[in-house]
Amino acid sequence: MLENRGTLWRATVVLSGLLALLVGYYWVHKPLHLGLLLALGGAALDALTVFLIVLVGGGLGRRLFLFVRTHNCMSIPPPISRAERAALDALLGLGALGGLALLLGLIGLYTGAALWLALLVMALLARRALLDWLHDMEALAQRAAQPGTAWTRLLALLTGLLLVMALLRALAPPLAYDALNYHLVGPARYLAVGRIAAYPDHFFLGFPQGVEILYGVALSLFGRDTAAAPLHFAFGLLGLLAAGGLARRYAGEAAGWLAVTLLLSAYSVWKLLGWPYVDLAVLAYGAAALVVAVAWRDSGSPRWLVVMGVIGGLALGVKYTAVGLLLALAVFVALRQPRRIVRNGLLLGLSAALVFLPWALKGALLYHNPVYPFLFGGLNWDAVRSTTFSTPGTGLLGTGKEWQLITLPLAATILGREEAEGFGFTLGPWLLTTPLLLPLGWRWLDERTRRLARDCALLGLPLLGFWLVMASLSNIGAQTRLMVMALPVAAVAGAIGIESLSRWPRKPLDIGFVVRAALVLTLALGTLETLRETVQVRAVPYLLGMVSRNDFLTANLGGYALIRPRLAELPDGARVRQLWEARTYFCPPRIACAGDLLFDHWARSLRQLGTPEAVFSAWKQADDYLLFYDVGFNFWKTDPRFATENAQFLDALAAQVTPVWSEGGYTLYRWKQP
Repeated sequence: MLENRGTLWRATVVLSGLLALLVGYYWVHKPLHLGLLLALGGAALDALTVFLIVLVGGGLGRRLFLFVRTHNCMSIPPPISRAERAALDALLGLGALGGLALLLGLIGLYTGAALWLALLVMALLARRALLDWLHDMEALAQRAAQPGTAWTRLLALLTGLLLVMALLRALAPPLAYDALNYHLVGPARYLAVGRIAAYPDHFFLGFPQGVEILYGVALSLFGRDTAAAPLHFAFGLLGLLAAGGLARRYAGEAAGWLAVTLLLSAYSVWKLLGWPYVDLAVLAYGAAALVVAVAWRDSGSPRWLVVMGVIGGLALGVKYTAVGLLLALAVFVALRQPRRIVRNGLLLGLSAALVFLPWALKGALLYHNPVYPFLFGGLNWDAVRSTTFSTPGTGLLGTGKEWQLITLPLAATILGREEAEGFGFTLGPWLLTTPLLLPLGWRWLDERTRRLARDCALLGLPLLGFWLVMASLSNIGAQTRLMVMALPVAAVAGAIGIESLSRWPRKPLDIGFVVRAALVLTLALGTLETLRETVQVRAVPYLLGMVSRNDFLTANLGGYALIRPRLAELPDGARVRQLWEARTYFCPPRIACAGDLLFDHWARSLRQLGTPEAVFSAWKQADDYLLFYDVGFNFWKTDPRFATENAQFLDALAAQVTPVWSEGGYTLYRWKQP
């Protein structure tokens, strides 16, 4: 007993001394300065926000999806893997949450309190399913951390590095052009007024907004716009989970990792993981559509047809170009069961239409067109703007580039570059080319894997046909980003193609080893490129509190970031018409900024009103200031759509306005006093 007392006394002395030493040392050295704590704390809040939304979505989706997995007199659906099931549940649940947020917004309850109360109610209703979904995700994380072979461990390592760097970028402030143009503008405006309303100055807000509406939910919890991109990142993860799970179930662990790696090998897909866009949600629904199509083919159960339609409708509620996915699913179903084409078509089409209905109602009520702005025009829209937006007649057909149509996947692979004209997307060398290995390695595939490869072809070829039509008609239609719903199909097919090489005879040449070595080399190069991008945007210094938000934005956005404090100097209620600048997200909420979304503010007004004097007279009634972006003007002034009108602008402007300030290529003008 005495010995214990002596030990306790000595331990107390050591502990007291240790505490005094550490307090004294860190009182002087302060490694955790306020900037670091705020930056890391903010990132933690963003991660928590997204985790809660996806968690509730996963539980709600599992609760809604139970009817597919219950047995009755109809045929029992085939089992799908845990990864596929978790991805499907979350995607269905997030779609349902988006629809609920839309309905709340339409009745004037698009506020943080109402949105998160609704989220809490959904969590309580689906609490058991929520915990079940979370358990599945924990099990998947554990399995992903323990790949079975050296090859899969290498793929897992590269995949992990790419995802970590993408997440670092996602947690930084938003930079991407379309995010500042409309993906974040809509949620910010809706939250500011507490409802989803119509905006004549911003036609993009009339589009379906299945992901943007969830961005508003994320922004409303802590008021942090940095929570949006991590939510987009989560959609990307769900797409990877669905594609990898399907490939693994049919072709083994290596094929599962290959499907994931092939998707991430596309540099532009990796970049999208760090942006608050919507494309990765379309990609995820494309992966889910393949999973459901395969399950329906295996079982023949009409229930999977309904789920297939729901997935297509949710994708269409994110982006109109997902109509190509619905058409491809219709072709898939028709070819698989031609004798039941009417019944199957009704199940598929009606379920998709029902899911898309809330967005059609929003378009009809607010913008006078259920598919605004296409087909029927609508609010502040006419045939001229439709032509300007869609650029018909500018496709690859009839331009001397028909060879790109014939070789579209190869042309997009070789010629496509991020932020370049044409395909505008860096695919990497593998994603759209490895499916070509399937015919060569077909004899070494077992029948089960062949069935999946056939399904990829039956869904992928109609998607390719849809891309061919769009690319032939419009230069916008050629953009690879509009076809992201097809990329999971290509990744699964490519994974099977690469995996087939491992079964080839190893003499006289071990072609499987050669292709794997080339894949690893290019992945290593791609990883270095992503590392360079992550360092270049200064994401890590921002997250470590070494760079402020303002400095981060200024370093990456240049002149556009510099005008933010200048616009904040304007009086409350000021109305600013932007010329040749579309982005309005950083416009202070106290004033109103009208972006030049199609770079036609001047040309369209001049065509409508006839003379520059009439244009400026009308603008003087509507606007207090003009914000002119000279870089944008110089870029667009010779565009054949606007060249005649643009040539008159500078001379006409000088007679009407006087400059207030110039900053970073922007000049703010006010009207000359009579």
